[in-house]
Amino acid sequence: MAFVAEHAFLSGGRVNGVQRAGAWHEAQFGRASEACGVASGRVNLIGDHIDYAGGTVLPMALHECTVVALARATCDVFSSASTVDLLWTRYAAGVLTELRASGMAVPPVSVAVVSDLTIGAGLSSSAALEVAVARAALTLVNATMDADALALLCQRAEHRHAGTPCGIMDQWCVAHANPGEAILLDCARLDWRRLALPPTLRIELIDSGVRHALRDGGYASRRAEVEEAAQRLGVDQLAALPAARWSEIDQLPDRLARRARHVVRECARVHEAVRALESNDLAQFGRLLTESHCSLRDEFDVSTPELDAIVAEACVHGALGARMTGGGFGGCVVVAHRA
Repeated sequence: MAFVAEHAFLSGGRVNGVQRAGAWHEAQFGRASEACGVASGRVNLIGDHIDYAGGTVLPMALHECTVVALARATCDVFSSASTVDLLWTRYAAGVLTELRASGMAVPPVSVAVVSDLTIGAGLSSSAALEVAVARAALTLVNATMDADALALLCQRAEHRHAGTPCGIMDQWCVAHANPGEAILLDCARLDWRRLALPPTLRIELIDSGVRHALRDGGYASRRAEVEEAAQRLGVDQLAALPAARWSEIDQLPDRLARRARHVVRECARVHEAVRALESNDLAQFGRLLTESHCSLRDEFDVSTPELDAIVAEACVHGALGARMTGGGFGGCVVVAHRA
Protein backbone atom coordinates (compact mmCIF):
# COMPACT_ATOMS: atom_id res chain seq x y z
CA MET A 1 0.00 0.00 0.00
CA ALA A 2 1.42 3.38 -0.97
CA PHE A 3 0.82 6.11 1.58
CA VAL A 4 1.38 9.79 0.93
CA ALA A 5 0.17 12.52 3.22
CA GLU A 6 -0.01 16.27 2.80
CA HIS A 7 -1.15 18.60 5.57
CA ALA A 8 -2.97 21.53 4.05
CA PHE A 9 -5.65 23.84 5.40
CA LEU A 10 -8.96 22.85 3.85
CA SER A 11 -10.24 26.41 3.72
CA GLY A 12 -12.92 25.53 1.20
CA GLY A 13 -14.53 22.95 3.47
CA ARG A 14 -15.07 19.26 2.89
CA VAL A 15 -15.83 19.50 -0.81
CA ASN A 16 -12.54 21.26 -1.34
CA GLY A 17 -10.86 18.64 0.84
CA VAL A 18 -12.14 15.81 -1.32
CA GLN A 19 -10.91 17.62 -4.41
CA ARG A 20 -7.51 18.26 -2.81
CA ALA A 21 -7.16 14.65 -1.72
CA GLY A 22 -8.05 13.42 -5.20
CA ALA A 23 -5.60 15.82 -6.82
CA TRP A 24 -2.88 14.86 -4.36
CA HIS A 25 -3.46 11.17 -5.07
CA GLU A 26 -3.24 11.69 -8.82
CA ALA A 27 -0.11 13.82 -8.49
CA GLN A 28 1.66 11.25 -6.34
CA PHE A 29 0.52 8.02 -7.97
CA GLY A 30 -0.20 9.04 -11.55
CA ARG A 31 -3.79 7.87 -11.56
CA ALA A 32 -7.16 8.99 -10.29
CA SER A 33 -8.45 7.91 -6.90
CA GLU A 34 -11.41 5.55 -6.73
CA ALA A 35 -12.86 6.33 -3.30
CA CYS A 36 -12.73 8.99 -0.58
CA GLY A 37 -13.39 9.04 3.13
CA VAL A 38 -13.83 12.05 5.42
CA ALA A 39 -13.66 12.27 9.22
CA SER A 40 -13.74 15.18 11.66
CA GLY A 41 -11.35 15.81 14.48
CA ARG A 42 -12.70 16.34 17.97
CA VAL A 43 -12.14 18.52 21.00
CA ASN A 44 -12.94 17.09 24.40
CA LEU A 45 -14.85 19.73 26.33
CA ILE A 46 -14.33 17.94 29.65
CA GLY A 47 -13.43 14.45 30.84
CA ASP A 48 -9.83 13.67 29.86
CA HIS A 49 -8.01 10.52 31.00
CA ILE A 50 -11.21 8.91 32.23
CA ASP A 51 -12.42 7.09 29.10
CA TYR A 52 -10.05 4.18 29.71
CA ALA A 53 -11.20 4.18 33.35
CA GLY A 54 -14.83 3.62 32.35
CA GLY A 55 -15.89 7.23 32.82
CA THR A 56 -18.33 9.46 30.98
CA VAL A 57 -16.89 12.07 28.62
CA LEU A 58 -18.13 15.11 26.70
CA PRO A 59 -16.35 15.50 23.35
CA MET A 60 -17.41 17.69 20.43
CA ALA A 61 -16.72 17.00 16.75
CA LEU A 62 -14.84 19.73 14.88
CA HIS A 63 -15.43 21.18 11.44
CA GLU A 64 -11.72 20.63 10.74
CA CYS A 65 -11.25 17.24 9.14
CA THR A 66 -9.06 14.69 7.41
CA VAL A 67 -9.83 13.47 3.88
CA VAL A 68 -8.46 10.23 2.43
CA ALA A 69 -8.41 9.37 -1.28
CA LEU A 70 -7.38 5.88 -2.36
CA ALA A 71 -7.31 3.49 -5.30
CA ARG A 72 -6.42 -0.11 -5.98
CA ALA A 73 -2.70 -0.76 -6.30
CA THR A 74 -0.45 -3.68 -7.14
CA CYS A 75 1.67 -3.76 -4.00
CA ASP A 76 1.97 -2.39 -0.50
CA VAL A 77 4.48 0.47 -0.33
CA PHE A 78 4.72 3.12 2.36
CA SER A 79 5.74 6.70 1.69
CA SER A 80 4.92 10.04 3.27
CA ALA A 81 5.48 13.70 2.58
CA SER A 82 8.26 15.38 4.57
CA THR A 83 5.76 17.23 6.77
CA VAL A 84 4.33 14.02 8.19
CA ASP A 85 5.70 11.79 10.92
CA LEU A 86 6.61 8.52 9.22
CA LEU A 87 5.07 6.59 12.09
CA TRP A 88 1.66 7.87 11.03
CA THR A 89 1.65 5.22 8.35
CA ARG A 90 1.01 2.75 11.16
CA TYR A 91 -2.44 4.20 11.76
CA ALA A 92 -3.53 3.85 8.13
CA ALA A 93 -1.93 0.45 7.69
CA GLY A 94 -3.39 -0.78 10.97
CA VAL A 95 -6.92 0.09 9.92
CA LEU A 96 -6.52 -1.70 6.59
CA THR A 97 -5.05 -4.72 8.33
CA GLU A 98 -7.97 -4.88 10.76
CA LEU A 99 -10.51 -4.45 7.97
CA ARG A 100 -8.96 -7.38 6.11
CA ALA A 101 -8.84 -9.46 9.28
CA SER A 102 -12.55 -8.79 9.81
CA GLY A 103 -13.32 -10.33 6.43
CA MET A 104 -13.48 -7.23 4.25
CA ALA A 105 -11.91 -7.92 0.84
CA VAL A 106 -9.81 -4.75 0.80
CA PRO A 107 -7.13 -5.02 -1.91
CA PRO A 108 -3.70 -3.37 -1.81
CA VAL A 109 -4.33 0.37 -2.15
CA SER A 110 -2.59 3.68 -2.69
CA VAL A 111 -3.61 6.23 -0.07
CA ALA A 112 -3.38 10.03 -0.15
CA VAL A 113 -4.31 12.20 2.82
CA VAL A 114 -5.03 15.90 3.23
CA SER A 115 -5.92 17.35 6.60
CA ASP A 116 -6.31 20.60 8.49
CA LEU A 117 -5.92 18.83 11.83
CA THR A 118 -2.59 19.53 13.46
CA ILE A 119 -0.70 16.44 14.62
CA GLY A 120 -0.06 16.31 18.35
CA ALA A 121 -2.49 19.11 19.22
CA GLY A 122 -4.98 16.96 21.14
CA LEU A 123 -7.64 17.12 18.42
CA SER A 124 -7.82 13.41 17.56
CA SER A 125 -5.91 13.66 14.32
CA SER A 126 -5.07 9.96 14.63
CA ALA A 127 -8.69 8.89 15.11
CA ALA A 128 -9.76 11.10 12.20
CA LEU A 129 -7.14 9.47 9.98
CA GLU A 130 -8.23 6.00 11.08
CA VAL A 131 -11.92 6.60 10.48
CA ALA A 132 -11.32 8.36 7.16
CA VAL A 133 -9.15 5.47 5.92
CA ALA A 134 -11.80 2.95 6.99
CA ARG A 135 -14.61 4.87 5.31
CA ALA A 136 -12.63 5.20 2.07
CA ALA A 137 -11.68 1.52 2.04
CA LEU A 138 -15.25 0.42 2.72
CA THR A 139 -16.48 2.63 -0.11
CA LEU A 140 -13.88 1.13 -2.43
CA VAL A 141 -15.17 -2.40 -1.88
CA ASN A 142 -18.84 -1.35 -1.70
CA ALA A 143 -19.15 -2.50 1.91
CA THR A 144 -20.69 -0.95 5.01
CA MET A 145 -19.98 -1.05 8.73
CA ASP A 146 -22.07 0.52 11.45
CA ALA A 147 -20.52 3.38 13.38
CA ASP A 148 -20.16 1.35 16.60
CA ALA A 149 -18.16 -1.40 14.89
CA LEU A 150 -16.14 1.15 12.94
CA ALA A 151 -15.09 2.98 16.12
CA LEU A 152 -14.08 -0.25 17.85
CA LEU A 153 -12.10 -1.44 14.82
CA CYS A 154 -10.20 1.85 14.64
CA GLN A 155 -9.44 1.73 18.36
CA ARG A 156 -8.15 -1.82 17.91
CA ALA A 157 -5.93 -0.64 15.05
CA GLU A 158 -4.42 2.07 17.24
CA HIS A 159 -3.75 -0.39 20.06
CA ARG A 160 -2.24 -3.12 17.90
CA HIS A 161 -0.46 -1.22 15.18
CA ALA A 162 0.33 2.27 16.49
CA GLY A 163 1.14 1.23 20.06
CA THR A 164 -1.13 3.68 21.87
CA PRO A 165 -3.46 2.13 24.51
CA CYS A 166 -6.14 4.76 23.95
CA GLY A 167 -9.65 4.72 25.33
CA ILE A 168 -12.67 4.68 23.04
CA MET A 169 -13.63 8.36 23.25
CA ASP A 170 -11.79 9.64 20.18
CA GLN A 171 -12.84 6.97 17.71
CA TRP A 172 -16.40 6.94 19.04
CA CYS A 173 -16.86 10.69 18.73
CA VAL A 174 -15.23 10.82 15.28
CA ALA A 175 -17.37 7.92 14.01
CA HIS A 176 -20.68 9.16 15.46
CA ALA A 177 -20.79 12.94 15.89
CA ASN A 178 -21.51 15.54 13.25
CA PRO A 179 -19.26 18.63 12.96
CA GLY A 180 -20.02 21.07 15.76
CA GLU A 181 -22.00 18.47 17.72
CA ALA A 182 -21.25 17.39 21.29
CA ILE A 183 -21.98 13.90 22.56
CA LEU A 184 -22.12 12.47 26.06
CA LEU A 185 -20.52 9.04 26.07
CA ASP A 186 -20.45 6.46 28.86
CA CYS A 187 -17.22 4.69 27.97
CA ALA A 188 -17.96 1.63 30.12
CA ARG A 189 -21.37 0.87 28.60
CA LEU A 190 -20.93 2.64 25.26
CA ASP A 191 -24.23 4.41 25.86
CA TRP A 192 -24.30 7.86 24.31
CA ARG A 193 -26.54 10.73 23.37
CA ARG A 194 -26.24 14.00 21.52
CA LEU A 195 -26.04 17.13 23.66
CA ALA A 196 -27.17 20.50 22.35
CA LEU A 197 -24.85 23.29 23.44
CA PRO A 198 -26.42 26.59 24.48
CA PRO A 199 -26.39 29.18 21.67
CA THR A 200 -24.98 31.63 24.21
CA LEU A 201 -21.79 29.54 24.54
CA ARG A 202 -18.77 30.05 22.28
CA ILE A 203 -15.93 27.54 22.30
CA GLU A 204 -12.45 28.67 21.28
CA LEU A 205 -9.36 26.51 20.73
CA ILE A 206 -5.89 27.93 21.35
CA ASP A 207 -2.87 25.96 20.19
CA SER A 208 0.05 26.00 22.63
CA GLY A 209 2.48 25.12 19.84
CA VAL A 210 3.85 22.26 21.96
CA ARG A 211 3.49 18.91 20.22
CA HIS A 212 2.98 15.58 21.90
CA ALA A 213 3.28 11.98 20.79
CA LEU A 214 1.12 9.79 23.01
CA ARG A 215 3.05 6.69 21.99
CA ASP A 216 6.15 8.14 23.74
CA GLY A 217 5.07 6.56 27.02
CA GLY A 218 3.52 9.26 29.20
CA TYR A 219 0.00 8.28 28.21
CA ALA A 220 0.62 4.56 28.68
CA SER A 221 2.15 5.11 32.10
CA ARG A 222 -0.86 7.16 33.24
CA ARG A 223 -3.21 4.43 32.09
CA ALA A 224 -1.14 1.79 33.90
CA GLU A 225 -1.26 3.85 37.11
CA VAL A 226 -5.03 4.27 36.85
CA GLU A 227 -5.44 0.53 36.35
CA GLU A 228 -3.16 -0.23 39.30
CA ALA A 229 -5.17 2.12 41.50
CA ALA A 230 -8.38 0.38 40.46
CA GLN A 231 -6.87 -3.02 41.23
CA ARG A 232 -5.75 -1.91 44.69
CA LEU A 233 -9.19 -0.50 45.39
CA GLY A 234 -10.88 -3.69 44.22
CA VAL A 235 -12.90 -2.28 41.31
CA ASP A 236 -12.79 -3.30 37.67
CA GLN A 237 -12.72 0.30 36.50
CA LEU A 238 -11.77 3.28 38.62
CA ALA A 239 -14.75 5.33 37.48
CA ALA A 240 -16.99 2.77 39.19
CA LEU A 241 -15.62 3.64 42.66
CA PRO A 242 -18.63 5.10 44.54
CA ALA A 243 -18.27 8.46 46.27
CA ALA A 244 -18.76 6.77 49.63
CA ARG A 245 -15.39 5.03 49.10
CA TRP A 246 -13.38 8.00 47.86
CA SER A 247 -11.72 8.35 51.26
CA GLU A 248 -9.97 5.02 50.58
CA ILE A 249 -7.96 6.74 47.83
CA ASP A 250 -5.90 8.47 50.54
CA GLN A 251 -4.48 5.07 51.55
CA LEU A 252 -2.85 4.57 48.15
CA PRO A 253 0.76 5.57 47.41
CA ASP A 254 0.92 9.28 46.59
CA ARG A 255 1.25 8.96 42.81
CA LEU A 256 -1.59 6.46 42.53
CA ALA A 257 -3.75 8.50 44.90
CA ARG A 258 -3.35 11.61 42.80
CA ARG A 259 -4.23 9.73 39.62
CA ALA A 260 -7.29 8.21 41.28
CA ARG A 261 -8.48 11.54 42.71
CA HIS A 262 -8.39 13.06 39.25
CA VAL A 263 -10.38 10.21 37.70
CA VAL A 264 -13.22 10.09 40.22
CA ARG A 265 -13.54 13.85 40.53
CA GLU A 266 -13.31 14.38 36.79
CA CYS A 267 -16.11 11.87 36.26
CA ALA A 268 -18.24 13.88 38.66
CA ARG A 269 -17.27 17.14 36.92
CA VAL A 270 -18.50 15.82 33.57
CA HIS A 271 -21.98 15.20 34.96
CA GLU A 272 -21.96 18.58 36.68
CA ALA A 273 -20.92 20.19 33.39
CA VAL A 274 -23.81 18.56 31.55
CA ARG A 275 -26.27 19.83 34.17
CA ALA A 276 -24.77 23.31 33.86
CA LEU A 277 -25.08 23.28 30.06
CA GLU A 278 -28.63 21.98 30.13
CA SER A 279 -29.64 24.73 32.57
CA ASN A 280 -27.64 27.37 30.65
CA ASP A 281 -25.44 28.02 33.70
CA LEU A 282 -22.40 29.05 31.70
CA ALA A 283 -20.55 30.46 34.71
CA GLN A 284 -20.64 27.08 36.42
CA PHE A 285 -19.61 25.32 33.21
CA GLY A 286 -16.60 27.60 32.95
CA ARG A 287 -15.60 27.02 36.56
CA LEU A 288 -15.68 23.27 35.97
CA LEU A 289 -13.40 23.59 32.94
CA THR A 290 -10.80 25.44 34.99
CA GLU A 291 -11.10 22.96 37.87
CA SER A 292 -10.53 20.17 35.36
CA HIS A 293 -7.36 21.83 34.11
CA CYS A 294 -6.01 22.25 37.63
CA SER A 295 -6.63 18.56 38.27
CA LEU A 296 -4.89 17.50 35.06
CA ARG A 297 -1.98 19.75 36.03
CA ASP A 298 -1.66 18.90 39.72
CA GLU A 299 -3.06 15.38 40.09
CA PHE A 300 -2.31 13.88 36.68
CA ASP A 301 0.88 15.73 35.71
CA VAL A 302 0.02 16.00 32.01
CA SER A 303 -0.06 19.76 31.54
CA THR A 304 2.84 21.98 30.43
CA PRO A 305 3.91 25.53 31.36
CA GLU A 306 2.66 26.72 27.96
CA LEU A 307 -0.79 25.21 28.50
CA ASP A 308 -0.95 26.60 32.04
CA ALA A 309 -0.06 30.08 30.80
CA ILE A 310 -2.81 30.03 28.16
CA VAL A 311 -5.41 28.94 30.72
CA ALA A 312 -4.35 31.64 33.17
CA GLU A 313 -4.33 34.37 30.51
CA ALA A 314 -7.75 33.34 29.17
CA CYS A 315 -9.29 33.51 32.62
CA VAL A 316 -7.67 36.88 33.38
CA HIS A 317 -9.10 38.28 30.16
CA GLY A 318 -12.69 37.33 30.93
CA ALA A 319 -13.17 33.77 29.72
CA LEU A 320 -15.74 31.69 31.57
CA GLY A 321 -13.10 28.99 32.01
CA ALA A 322 -10.40 27.09 30.18
CA ARG A 323 -8.57 23.77 30.23
CA MET A 324 -6.06 21.73 28.32
CA THR A 325 -7.75 19.17 26.11
CA GLY A 326 -6.64 15.75 24.95
CA GLY A 327 -3.97 13.47 26.34
CA GLY A 328 -1.73 16.29 27.47
CA PHE A 329 2.01 16.96 27.25
CA GLY A 330 1.20 19.74 24.76
CA GLY A 331 -1.56 20.49 22.31
CA CYS A 332 -4.51 22.86 22.68
CA VAL A 333 -6.53 24.66 25.30
CA VAL A 334 -10.32 24.81 25.06
CA VAL A 335 -11.73 28.14 26.23
CA ALA A 336 -15.37 28.87 27.02
CA HIS A 337 -16.81 32.34 26.34
CA ARG A 338 -20.23 33.91 26.29
CA ALA A 339 -21.30 34.34 22.68
